[in-house]
Amino acid sequence: MLRYVVTGLVTWMIVAVVTAYASRRLGTQEAIADADRVASIVASSAVEPILDDRLLTGDPEAIAEIDWVVRNQVRRGSLVRVKIWSSDGTILYSDESRLIGEQFDLGDDEIEVLAGEEVHAHVSDLTEPENQYESPAIKLLEVYQLMNTAEGTPVLFESYFLYNGVDEAGRRAWLRFAPVTLGALVLLELLQVPLAISLARRLRNTQAQREEMFRSAVEATDNERRRIASDLHDGVVQDLAGVAFSLGATARTIDGQPSADVREASDRVRDSVRSLRSLLVEIYPPNLYEEGLEAALGDLVSKLDHRGISTTLSVDAPVELLGTEQTQLVYRAAQEGLRNVVAHAHASHVDVQVSRVNGSIVLRVVDDGTGISGGAQPDTDGHVGLKTLGGLAATMGAQVSIQSTPGRGTALSLEVPLR
Repeated sequence: MLRYVVTGLVTWMIVAVVTAYASRRLGTQEAIADADRVASIVASSAVEPILDDRLLTGDPEAIAEIDWVVRNQVRRGSLVRVKIWSSDGTILYSDESRLIGEQFDLGDDEIEVLAGEEVHAHVSDLTEPENQYESPAIKLLEVYQLMNTAEGTPVLFESYFLYNGVDEAGRRAWLRFAPVTLGALVLLELLQVPLAISLARRLRNTQAQREEMFRSAVEATDNERRRIASDLHDGVVQDLAGVAFSLGATARTIDGQPSADVREASDRVRDSVRSLRSLLVEIYPPNLYEEGLEAALGDLVSKLDHRGISTTLSVDAPVELLGTEQTQLVYRAAQEGLRNVVAHAHASHVDVQVSRVNGSIVLRVVDDGTGISGGAQPDTDGHVGLKTLGGLAATMGAQVSIQSTPGRGTALSLEVPLR
């Protein structure tokens, strides 16, 4: 839920920024277009009809006529300055009378408009000489418009608009877009929150059901192991033990002489009973539940002594903090590791370690044997026991890893997080 809410907020902020930028830019462009239209209307309807070549010669009467029109009909609202230029850069008229008759270099925009190009509009550079009488604190928008005198002489009509009107238009556009766009996002977020909560609860319930099913499976497996061990112990093992005793007694009474065949059969039966009892301990280790994990691991490693494999066992972790399923997992992992050592490793020494690393209990079974060719992953084909162990560990949130180099031994590790 936290990830969902954070993602929603980040998305909302990104959309807000993009919408603000786009809407203000759109509003600004629209305001500039409006300024272009106003300049075009003013130039064509108010100024151009009274414009003639007398203005080119600086005729005071022509200047006065234009000045009256500009001050009474043109300069309104955000339009605050008017200039009329000749093609050589001379200011023929300006409502700032000190500029009349001054000559300046025309810029590229002015030359293009005089050549018949489209209207140009841009922010005024107040550092230019022709803007020396403008207040540097007031931002202006320049708009250029081509006009012709009554005699057909082209002149440049330049109008200046307050730029704060352009900014205000951009802000108004943002205020029009923002409530709809951001409000829709907020509404969508609110509508999706119940759905996200429902999905989270369903996921949590599914996880709980999965854990319960796993616990039931482990418990059923444990009960089945206990039943099989009990049936074998009370049935086949007892019968074979009786047969062994009977064969031993028979071997001593046949013609008063011991029978080698019968004695050999008796020994084989005793070996079978011993193997069955060892198998019973592997199937259902009673000391794991009665004496604890350390004692059960001690019994596991002790069985390697008679195979000529030296062992060391180190338990330096609070194994009593492990739950029943976790304890069984650690024991099964050690059992699988030692079984592989006996069956495949050809090792002379095995070291079994149980330690605490941060918030986890870590089991390591390290041998000095031949190693596993081609690397060793828990799901490697051909290693069914390791694959099964890896799957069992994954269902409990644990992790199995194997490091092995051919000729340099194998290290099986199991990391079980403490809950």
